[in-house]
Amino acid sequence: MTEHHARSSRAGGRSRAPGARPDNAFLALVRIPVFRRLWATITVSSLGDWLGLLATTAMAQQLTRDESLAVQGAAISGVILTRLLPDLVLGPVAGALADRLDRRTTVIVGEFLAFALYLSIAATYELTWLYIAQFLVEAVGLFTNPAKQAMWVAIVPRERLAVANQVSLFSVYGAVPVASLVFALLSTATRVFEGGEGDEARTAIVVALVFNAVTFLVSACTVLFSRRLIPGTPPDRDGGQRNVFSLVVEGVSFLRGQPLMRALYVGVIGAFGAGGLTIGVAQLYVATLQAGTAGYGVVFGVVFTGLAIGMLVGPRILPTVPRRSVFSHAIGLAGLALLAMSVLRDFVLATGAAFLVGLFAGVCWIIGYTLIGFEVEDRLRGRVFAFVISSVRIVLLLAVAIGPGLAGLLGTHDIRLGDLVLTVTGPGLTLLIGGLLALVVSAYATRQVVPGRSRTRFRDVLRLLWGRSDLLSASASGVGLFIVVEGADRELTRRYTADLAQVLIDCGCPVEVTSEPSDTPLGWQVRGVLFPPGPGSAEADDEGRKVGAHTAALLAAADRAQHVATVIRPALERNQVVVNTHYVDTSIAFHGAGQGLDADRIFRTSLWATHGLLPDLTVVVDSPVTAAPAGADPLAVRRAFLAQAEAAPDRYVVVPGELLDPHDEHGLVSPVVRRRISTLLALRHASTGDSPPAAPPVGAASTGARDRAGGSVG
Repeated sequence: MTEHHARSSRAGGRSRAPGARPDNAFLALVRIPVFRRLWATITVSSLGDWLGLLATTAMAQQLTRDESLAVQGAAISGVILTRLLPDLVLGPVAGALADRLDRRTTVIVGEFLAFALYLSIAATYELTWLYIAQFLVEAVGLFTNPAKQAMWVAIVPRERLAVANQVSLFSVYGAVPVASLVFALLSTATRVFEGGEGDEARTAIVVALVFNAVTFLVSACTVLFSRRLIPGTPPDRDGGQRNVFSLVVEGVSFLRGQPLMRALYVGVIGAFGAGGLTIGVAQLYVATLQAGTAGYGVVFGVVFTGLAIGMLVGPRILPTVPRRSVFSHAIGLAGLALLAMSVLRDFVLATGAAFLVGLFAGVCWIIGYTLIGFEVEDRLRGRVFAFVISSVRIVLLLAVAIGPGLAGLLGTHDIRLGDLVLTVTGPGLTLLIGGLLALVVSAYATRQVVPGRSRTRFRDVLRLLWGRSDLLSASASGVGLFIVVEGADRELTRRYTADLAQVLIDCGCPVEVTSEPSDTPLGWQVRGVLFPPGPGSAEADDEGRKVGAHTAALLAAADRAQHVATVIRPALERNQVVVNTHYVDTSIAFHGAGQGLDADRIFRTSLWATHGLLPDLTVVVDSPVTAAPAGADPLAVRRAFLAQAEAAPDRYVVVPGELLDPHDEHGLVSPVVRRRISTLLALRHASTGDSPPAAPPVGAASTGARDRAGGSVG
């Protein structure tokens, strides 16, 4: 470790007294001087990069504005292809050389070269040189970008790296709407003061290109003046960096034997392909709406803003609907938005449709990315994520590049319907094709990733939205970690909870173990009514009278409300892991399926009583019913637990109770459950920035305690 890195680690990860309030991860990072400088540089550079992309594509269209639509489309496609081509041609060479060069020198020289190249584009304002210079800029970026990433990792304390990466991503993609607004304002201002569409476009484009060039100069100077604070020697690596296409070849071979992974992968790239088509034809599409260069900037920014919002709200939207269903339906909704956009002739309405395309693509991406993380083993996760991200990049850039050319080839057509003449433009037809492809991908993903019996139809989602607004406020724990152990055998479920809590304690997690009926004063009263002492399993009150099913369900809901308010939520707010025996699924199984009550109403009541609190993970110990209310159907109770797990496999793991050995020295918790908990702990660490606890050892459990593959997403 370098001297600077040691200082950074002390600054970013100060020790604190036991019980003290955890140090804010972001503030700890900001206290590192070199981090502040590089973060500011990333923010400004990202704004310049997006302005540069807007300016170069607008420049290609403006220089060919007097040509046919096909020529304009080809010119815009050429800009995107020149951004993709260097990675294909020079990727392996650049990756091999980047690790052998001093990072600081690489960044300083590369950024100065990019500064000069972008200035030359603005000065010459010529299409051929635009392509050549753009290719050279991207080729230089193959060396500078890995060096920047390595510097970023080197200056950030290891325990703060997850938060630092979040800050970096927010700076990169948060600059998109700002860049779009700036470009639109530049175009509008120059049109007002200079007049003329050509003059307006050229002035705005040149200003944006010059600003982008200056950001490279700022980046180079920042690294130059901070070079003593940045480690210059790269760490040893196991192997050379591979280009994106080599990752795709390796990834395709992996997907051949993974049907679920294949469906998730197809869904993700299909959603981004739809978004890429929208961005690619935006310049030509806006031109058919007579919205000018400013309108292009607005549409471009709206798509990416929708994408960012979709990634933000995706994990939280409709939390009671299985994630797989939300994933597949989000692709279809993006396709419907593209279909609407293809026929709209009003700029405001088209902008709204473009926002929806980005929104649903973002929802699809973040949910698909999370589901892939659940499906892949730890040892393969890095390679699979690299493959998915590389594929998304290729598909996005190809869609952006192909879209304008395809729009130009399709051309404009007039369709006569009696006295009515409907004009169909090339960009509109391209969006129509993209929408149809998205619908096909949605249908494929729905059939592959959602089990047939638990498939959520689109009209069911609309019914949920219309009749159950409480679903929009339901959520997982948000802080801490909420794990529930369910099962029909109360004693076996209790023992499993104890073993699971011990696994978490051994990992260093602060654990709160609790159960239903709860240990609150109300819970003890409910326990006395629902489980009276003496022989028999019938629910009865203190005088021996049987308690009706409706009364028992409402008593359980009241106890659950008090339990959540006084025990579970306070523990979660202290960032503890709460392991709870029995929750709402017990009421659904015993009182709903077992005694014939409305399971949907039981769920809604519990959701209202707990202010929408849902478990992050539910482990169902599948075993025969040992005690049930009088008249309850034991088989229906057991099937209800399994049905809940089958409907949302991304939030459940089913453990066959007959395979559990209570005398196993390693306990009852199997490797699949340990992997799921390890993933949840890692995700929680990434969102809070606190140091992660040790991962549960996945090989410690008995090999006999195998989880049921059909009910687990481990």
